Amino acid sequence: MGCIKSCLARLFDKVIYCWIERFMGASMDAVEKKVPVTIVTGALGSGKTTFVNRVLTSDHGLRIGVIVNEFGEVGIDSELIVRSEEKLVELSNGCVCCSVREDLVSTVKMLVEKERVNYILLETSGLSEVVPAAMAFEATELKDIAFIDSIICLVDAVHFLDALRKHRSVREQVEVADFVLLNKADLVHRSDLDRIKEVIRDIVPQAHIIETVRADVDVRLLLGVNKPHLVEDWKKSQHLHAHDGGISAVSAEAGAVDSDKVQEFLESLPDTVFRAKGILCIKESRPGEGDELRVSFQKVGRFVDLELTRPWLPSEEKKTKVVFIGKHLDSKAL
Repeated sequence: MGCIKSCLARLFDKVIYCWIERFMGASMDAVEKKVPVTIVTGALGSGKTTFVNRVLTSDHGLRIGVIVNEFGEVGIDSELIVRSEEKLVELSNGCVCCSVREDLVSTVKMLVEKERVNYILLETSGLSEVVPAAMAFEATELKDIAFIDSIICLVDAVHFLDALRKHRSVREQVEVADFVLLNKADLVHRSDLDRIKEVIRDIVPQAHIIETVRADVDVRLLLGVNKPHLVEDWKKSQHLHAHDGGISAVSAEAGAVDSDKVQEFLESLPDTVFRAKGILCIKESRPGEGDELRVSFQKVGRFVDLELTRPWLPSEEKKTKVVFIGKHLDSKAL
C-alpha cells in the first residue's frame, strides 16, 4: 500500500512539474514575443532626432520601427531622420498624449503585426509629456504585444537650466527618465556641466547620466535593458498632464531658396522663435544644372546649424519646408 502511495505521489509531482513547466514556458514565450519600446523625449532642440539617427545607423541587428510625433502642420522630423531599412511612421497634428493617442495605438499594432519589427523607438515632440504616451502601452490593445523597455531623455546642456524655469514639461520629461543624455556637453564649461548634473540628480536620482556631443553614444548601453517602471506612479501623475501655454507652431513651404538670403532671413527671426527646423532646397548653381542642394536646418535659441544632407532623390519634390516654434508667433510676418 505504501509503495502504491509513493508511486502515486511521484506521478502527481511529475504531472505538477510538467504543468508548471508548460505554463511558465508559455508565459516566458509570451514575454519574449512582446516588442520592447524605447521612448525618446526631451525639450525642443535637445537632440532627439540626432539620437534617433544614431540608433538607425548603428550596427545593432534590430529591425526597428520609428514613430515620430510632430508638432506643426508640416511634418519635418521624418525628413531629418536618416533613411534606412527601418519603418518610419509620422504622427501629425499634436502630442502623442492628445489628439494622436488613438493613432499611436494603431501605429504600434501595425508595426508589430504587419511590419514585424522587433524594436520600436517613439520620439515624442519637445512639447509633450512622457507619462500619457507610456500609459498607452498599458492599454488592453498594446499590453500583450509591446512593453516600455526604457525612457531616454535628452537634455540640452546650453539651454537646460533656463528651459527648466520656463517650461514645466522639461521637468516632467526628466523625472521619468531611465537615462539622461546630457547633450551638447562640448558647448559649456565643466563647472556648468557639474551644476546641471546636480539639478538632474535632484529631479531623478535613479537615472544614469551620460555626457554626449551630438548625441553620440553607444546605443547598446541604452536598448534592450528592460528597466522596471512604476506604472502606479504613472497613473497618479497622469491627471497632472498639461501643455505649456502660448506655444504654437508656424509651418512654411517654398521652392528653392537663394543661399545668400538664407543667413539674412535667419538673422531677422524674432526672439519669440526659440526653435526652428526644416529642410532647405538651395538654388542650383546655374539655371538648368539641376544641382540643388538639400540642407538640414536647425535653430535652438541663438544657435543655428546648417548641414548638407544626402542628394535629392529622383522621386522627391525639391522644395523648402520649415517649422517655427515659439510664443505668440505672427504667421504672416514669418
